[in-house]
Amino acid sequence: MNDEGTPGTEDGKEEFDQGAEPRQSPGPDLSSFMKSTVQTEAWLTSIEPVLHQLGIFVESTRRSIVAPAALANTANVAYQATLDAEGQIPALAVPVLALQSHFSDIYDWHSRISDVMERVSLPLALLKQLAETAAPFLPANLSGLDTEDLDTILEMSQNDGLSLAWAPRTETVVALLALATREERVALLSKCRDDVLDDVDASLETVTHPELTDLVTILRAVIRTARAGFNEGAQALAGNVLETAMKKHGNAWIRRSFPQVTYPKAGHHGTIGSVLDDTDDWSDLTLLQFKHYLALAGMRNAFGPGATQDTFNRHLGAHHASPDTYRPEFVLPAILLAHTLLRALNQDLGRPGDGEDEA
Repeated sequence: MNDEGTPGTEDGKEEFDQGAEPRQSPGPDLSSFMKSTVQTEAWLTSIEPVLHQLGIFVESTRRSIVAPAALANTANVAYQATLDAEGQIPALAVPVLALQSHFSDIYDWHSRISDVMERVSLPLALLKQLAETAAPFLPANLSGLDTEDLDTILEMSQNDGLSLAWAPRTETVVALLALATREERVALLSKCRDDVLDDVDASLETVTHPELTDLVTILRAVIRTARAGFNEGAQALAGNVLETAMKKHGNAWIRRSFPQVTYPKAGHHGTIGSVLDDTDDWSDLTLLQFKHYLALAGMRNAFGPGATQDTFNRHLGAHHASPDTYRPEFVLPAILLAHTLLRALNQDLGRPGDGEDEA
């Protein structure tokens, strides 16, 4: 058996020519962030007259066009509207120039704020605040869950080898949280199988980066294969999507997303394990890293070594095909893992300046 984490193997050997991103120096402190916020509020206040002037112009033009009763005929309507618009051009130029002069400042402030947010630490004591202000930091289907729920999801993801980020729908996630054993959760997912497949299919609509188009096409074929009841084919295809995404972009994405982690082991399993082990209690994560951590939590098992496993394992399916490594209950976990990785990569690849490699 080829081992993903063993040097010299063919299928399990990943390319690391993307390289690890250099460690980033600490960003600006919270005082800089607050100063930027004050500047932003001051700027918004300063352009209120500008916005008001724009509103006057728009309303004046609208009235000239939609009130023909005050003019003799259609030609007069158009003529009068033109005169009114010409009279407003000097007034329009002033706010446009004023806005233009602030564009560079807006970009600078946004960059500084983003830089701060990427480095705000996430002590466990602040997780409640994360849950309460989840929109920028959590997948939409997990928004509104409390601290205990998020902790349970992370534990469940690692134990069951699945991902609940972006799909399935919130109601299904909540139902899974209420169950005590893996067997119960497997039974629930089987019962909700069509809904889960619908949720993944809908979520893939947002994965639009050209580098991921082919993988989305194949994962949609996986969904069709699963709906038709060909479980072994669906599991194998989903595993190949997961492997390809990791090999092309995943390892570099992980290292960029978690620059504070050391990576002593090669291979998919080694890279994923480095993050999960270095941040075992996830108290050192930043707000913006939490979503990426959710994506990784269920992936360790998928690339884990060993001759047998009770959860989906892509490596065993590829190199030790048997009824034991291809089970009906592995299909949805495989699909959910591949889907979550594509969603995470879509966000990452969508950011300007990231090179080869967007909740």
